Parts: sequence; structure tokens; C-alpha cells
Amino acid sequence: MKKIIEILIKDYKKVAVRLFFLISIAFTTVIYKYLNVYRGKVYHIPTFIDNMIPFNKYFIIPYLGWYIYLGFCFFYYAVIDEKKYFKILWGINIGMMICYIIYYTFPTYVPRPDIQGNDIFDCLMKFIYNRDNPYNCFPSIHVFEAVLFGIYINRDEKITISTKFISSSIVILIIFSTFFVKQHYIYDAISGFLVAWFVYLLFNYKEVIEKVQEKQRVFKLDNK
Repeated sequence: MKKIIEILIKDYKKVAVRLFFLISIAFTTVIYKYLNVYRGKVYHIPTFIDNMIPFNKYFIIPYLGWYIYLGFCFFYYAVIDEKKYFKILWGINIGMMICYIIYYTFPTYVPRPDIQGNDIFDCLMKFIYNRDNPYNCFPSIHVFEAVLFGIYINRDEKITISTKFISSSIVILIIFSTFFVKQHYIYDAISGFLVAWFVYLLFNYKEVIEKVQEKQRVFKLDNK
């Protein structure tokens, strides 16, 4: 944290410019509202496991925690690593467009429970349901973006093991929250996971190839 503050004080103008480019996600998100409507046909793709998962309104906390997780990660890389920041930023925009193409050609639907209560968790659930129609669930953008950040953090040599563990735990909670609040099915999460890895490899294929080749060299040396 001390390092982040020092860099932020020194290069706050550069950081501000980087963060300004987050507006690109806002423009990309506008497209979603034109797709998130009933267009005559939707597909229903639950697994038997999805049918066994009960609705649990308390999982709205990690579900909404997605926004905090993404915001903190964006801010961290905007300050610490400009190159990775823009890889993630453009990767998320491209990944969202991939999801939109699938939404247009293969619209899906997840039925939702009727929320009767009025406590804070019920109100948060109603808020989410009211602002997001139950269509276009496959792939899950919630999972895609959380997993993409998780990949970058887990493969970042500058980040400590404990931080990586915390990050991975948050990502797992976010994924499971999409099931329990009945926003997504398992196939939605799997496809979101695959989109995340596709986007990561798209922007980092050289580094991935180099690491694979390095591991192969080490393996050959160890077995001589």
C-alpha cells in the first residue's frame, strides 16, 4: 500500500489519464441494454446441479462485491503497471463484445424467485433484478471479468502469495454467488471462464509461450 501511495503522489496525472480510459467500458456497456430484452426466443440451459442449488439472498454481498473487486484491481494496475492495466482494459472490452455476439445469436434465460421480504438483502436482490433482465446469461460477464483479473493477479510475480490467495477466494465467492442469487447457471460460469482465458492468452501469448518453453528446458535438464 505504501508503494501505491508513493507512486500515486508522484504520477497522479498519469494515473488519472489511465483511469479516464475506463470510460471505454461505459460505452461498451451501453450495447448491453439493447440486447438485454426478450427478442422472441430464449434458451434454457440448466444442469441437474443448478436445479439442486437453492436461492440464497445473502450471496448478494459477494455478488455486489464484484464491483469493489474490479474497481480495486483496476486502480491497482493503473498505478503500478500501465502495460498490464491497458491489456486488462482492452481485454475486458473485447471480452464483453464476444459475450454480446453470443447473446445476440444464442440468448439464454434464467428464471428468478419472487422476492417477498423487505430486509436489506431482499432490497438488494430486488435492485439487481430490476436493473438487469433475466436474459443473456451465457457467458457470464460477472465471471469473465472476475476470472480475468484473478488470472492476472495469480500470474503476477510482484504480488505476494497471501494476496493471491485472497484474490482467488474472492473470485470463487463471486462465481458461486452468481448461482445462489439465480443470475447464472454453471454453463454460464464455465463459458465466462473460457472467455477470460481466451482474452488473457490473446494479450499475453508471447509470455505464456516463453514460460512453457522455459519449463520444458528445466524439465529436460532435470531429467538428464
